[in-house]
Parts: sequence; C-alpha cells; structure tokens
Amino acid sequence: MPLKKGFLEINQKEKTEVVDKLIEKSAPSYDFFLMYFLAVVITCLGLLINSSAVVIGGMLISPILYPLLSLAMGITIADVKLIRRSSLLLLEIVVGTLIVSALISLLVFNREINPEILSRISPNLAYFFIALIAGLAGAYAFAKPGLSEILPGIAIAVAVLPPLVVSGMGFSFLNWRMIIGSFGLFFINMVGVVFAGVLVFSLLGFYEKKKYISQKVIKEEKDLEKEKKLNQMKEIKEMTKKLDEVKKILTDNKNEKKL
Repeated sequence: MPLKKGFLEINQKEKTEVVDKLIEKSAPSYDFFLMYFLAVVITCLGLLINSSAVVIGGMLISPILYPLLSLAMGITIADVKLIRRSSLLLLEIVVGTLIVSALISLLVFNREINPEILSRISPNLAYFFIALIAGLAGAYAFAKPGLSEILPGIAIAVAVLPPLVVSGMGFSFLNWRMIIGSFGLFFINMVGVVFAGVLVFSLLGFYEKKKYISQKVIKEEKDLEKEKKLNQMKEIKEMTKKLDEVKKILTDNKNEKKL
C-alpha cells in the first residue's frame, strides 16, 4: 500500500543522519548534564510551588528523551556497547536527579505535598499506554526529517522527568509512598518509551545500520579515552611545572642563605 510505504519509507542517507544525531544528542557531555541539571531544578521548583507551567518548562529543556531513544536503538540492533552506554547514562541521570531534587526540596521552607506532587505518585496502566503512544510519536518524529520540531511537545506528553523528581523529593519528606509510587510511574513511562522506540526503529529497518552505529560508538569511546589521556598529560605537565617552580624558589633561598 502506498500509505504504508510512505509511513515506513526512509532512505539510507536519512538513516545515517538519524544515527549521527542520536549519538550526538545522547552523548554524556558537559552540555547534556548542564541542561539536564537545569531541567531538574526548574521541574523541582515547579512541583514545590504547585505550578504546572513551570513543570512544563522543565520538561521542555530536559534532554532525557535522547538516551531513552538511544537505548531503544541499541536494543533494536542488539548492540551491547550502545545498550551499555545508554544504560549507564540513564543510571547517572536517575541517581543525579534523586540527589538534586532531594537537596532542593530540603532547602525550601513551608513545603507541602500539593496536587502537582500527588498527581505523580499513583502509577497505573493508563500512564504506560500514554508513554507508549508518546514514545511512538517521539521515535517516529526523531527518525523522520521535518518532524523534529514537534519533539518538545512529545517530551511534555511523555512526562518522564517529573515523577523521577518527585521520587527524589520523597526522600526529603521521608515519605516512602511518594518515593515508591513516583519511581514506579517513572519506570512505567521509561519502559513505554523504550518499547515504542524499539518498535519504530525495527519497522523503519535501522538494523541494517548496526555496523555503522557500532563504529560510531567505538569511535566515541576512543575519542573520550584520548581526551582523558590528554587531560591527564596536561595535569602532569602543570604539576611538573609547579614542582620546578617550587624547586627554583628553594634553590634561590639556599643561595641567598649562603651569601
């Protein structure tokens, strides 16, 4: 059918561009963590002041959708390195969010469990289907040229970040129902998005890009290792320079004493 062909039609060049963009957007870079940290802060404050508009603002700048799609791509092509890379980034995101949101919540006076918080501590199957549909839209929009402008709206629909922030806030409230319920909602949303991503990337035939993706991930690892070694060499040079300066000062002091 022409309609079916149109939905699933994507050429090799477009697939390569999608892969390049996904690897770049989901890279564990300083920019990624900065934007995510700001998104967590904004979302946490929005929840604490019971403002849905502020919470939406936090979701809009959050880059959490990219590592979820990256994990989906790794599962689709059965690439262990990409799965590990995405999983480690998501683990860092989860731990960092729990810590930051708990600390922010502790610093706020007159805090209370308001409707914005309560709405994210009771997971159910409906949330999974919402995440699944939003994930289908997100993965398809990311893979299709010209549809990327709707990704911010999809990020709001998925709503992965707020329940994770609420889970972190639960530690400051010492409320286990908050912690477990909201984390359960986060997990349901995450699974829905990843499952949807696997479905879309499989239908679009991204498995044939497995070799190219593997090479990209390996190259990234080598570049990071090279950058790490260069930074270590710079640190060693700086330390050596400082030691030489100290030695020079000590030598000069000795010479002055002799005179």
